[in-house]
Amino acid sequence: MGHQRGASLLGVMFMVACGIVVAIIAIKLIPVFTEYSEIRHELVDTANDPDLANSSGPEIRQAFSKRAEVGDVTSITSNDLDIDNNPLRLHVKYTAKVPLFANVGIYIDFDASAVSGKK
Repeated sequence: MGHQRGASLLGVMFMVACGIVVAIIAIKLIPVFTEYSEIRHELVDTANDPDLANSSGPEIRQAFSKRAEVGDVTSITSNDLDIDNNPLRLHVKYTAKVPLFANVGIYIDFDASAVSGKK
């Protein structure tokens, strides 16, 4: 008599449940990482803008704010930016809270920066 091979119904259900949990977490995390990517993009664009080469802090913050509004960035504001001159360096640190279910969530710390002349 040969041995049976394959997954039992209980094993398949467990694997499907694990896959669903991973998919739910991924679906909730994708927007957070997409926004982080947009923030990095806006920082690089602002730092490399030739019109802002000799600008003051408020002008740089206003330029970033306009770009962030177009990019639908809501996690940070222009007041969260740290600005250093010579060369122009923009830096921001923030924490994103992602609620998963009930009282369980994930906190993710992001740190993005851009230096004038570097992409």
